Amino acid sequence: MLDWDEYHLLLHVARFGRIPEAAHHLKVTPSTVFRRLAAIESKLNIPVFQRDGGQYTPTEEGVAIVHAAEKMEQETANVARHLFGESQTLSGSVKITTSEVLSSFFVARHVMAMGREHQNLKVQVVSDDTMLDLSRHEADVAIRPKRLCSDALFGRKLATIRWATYVADKNRHHDIDQMHAFIGHAGDPRLAANFGSTAFDPNATEGPQFFASSLILRAAMCAQGDHAATLPMILGEVWPGLRRVGGALEAPIGDLWIVCHHDMRRNRRVRAVFDAMIEGARADMALFEGPKGADQAT
Repeated sequence: MLDWDEYHLLLHVARFGRIPEAAHHLKVTPSTVFRRLAAIESKLNIPVFQRDGGQYTPTEEGVAIVHAAEKMEQETANVARHLFGESQTLSGSVKITTSEVLSSFFVARHVMAMGREHQNLKVQVVSDDTMLDLSRHEADVAIRPKRLCSDALFGRKLATIRWATYVADKNRHHDIDQMHAFIGHAGDPRLAANFGSTAFDPNATEGPQFFASSLILRAAMCAQGDHAATLPMILGEVWPGLRRVGGALEAPIGDLWIVCHHDMRRNRRVRAVFDAMIEGARADMALFEGPKGADQAT
């Protein structure tokens, strides 16, 4: 018979497919995961995973075990959400998941203001482009540049995010056509279009010379040299050493949403975050859509 910690470990190995990634999310070392997995399989006297070049895939028996672990996780999350959702105090903790750019240039300011108003509230802000799962209660509130489509979620649109083209201010006398190239995207190639750039291709003979894995890194690289970058205006308009070329682009464009699980929409801590971010987005509309006159070249 396995305990919850053992089910939890198997679930993470199955979910991420590799020991290092599972260890990272479990906040233990890979050697600990190796050791505990070996002990579990010895205890069960069956292999739970097939190994193939570092990739772990559940065996037929493993699939059943992982499915049981998922049900246990979901039930635990349901109870946690119900208890949290019923809480009507403005003390305790609330966890927000958002992106690096949004956390730095929008969320941070308004979270700190909210904290000064509600001093018994402990606020965790997780800045990562990997989205935490609200259904599994990995976070209480998500602030993301996309709508999360699920009947289990409740959300509000905060703003429209506009993008523009930027160059280093020291290149003020250069036309965009004279720039060497745009900075490309070094992360997941499936996300390149969302980030308004070209994905890295080691076999490409044309295209960008430089690639960045994050928007903040792209802005920093753009400010240093002769390469242009497409950036959300909330970042490009305030980054030191950048100037906008032309107005807001027709694409990419996105909507900023704040979302929680439907069970938690009436929780006072969650409502405090919603109220602070809705009010903050109204005040910061020019940050998301650019200043007045942004449709004109600068």
